[in-house]
Amino acid sequence: MDEVYVHPHALEHGLTEDEILRAWSNFVKSQQRKCPRNDQCVRIGYGRTSTDAIQMIGITKPYGTLIVHALTPPQTKTLDELGIPRR
Repeated sequence: MDEVYVHPHALEHGLTEDEILRAWSNFVKSQQRKCPRNDQCVRIGYGRTSTDAIQMIGITKPYGTLIVHALTPPQTKTLDELGIPRR
């Protein structure tokens, strides 16, 4: 399994590294983006509880995955991109 790292930029919205890594592992939907961003994976996952969905973007690197963005709640455009119905 690839190693997963959290870039400091992903922490800018107040989430902790542990919350982000937990959400990355406990994802509901994950999708590789299309060209020209095909090195990016967008995911929606859950942190500490099943109510705090987290939107994340990871970039595939030779050493593993680097999570560069994390935000809660997920943006509408990301939910649409992943085909997740809005509540």
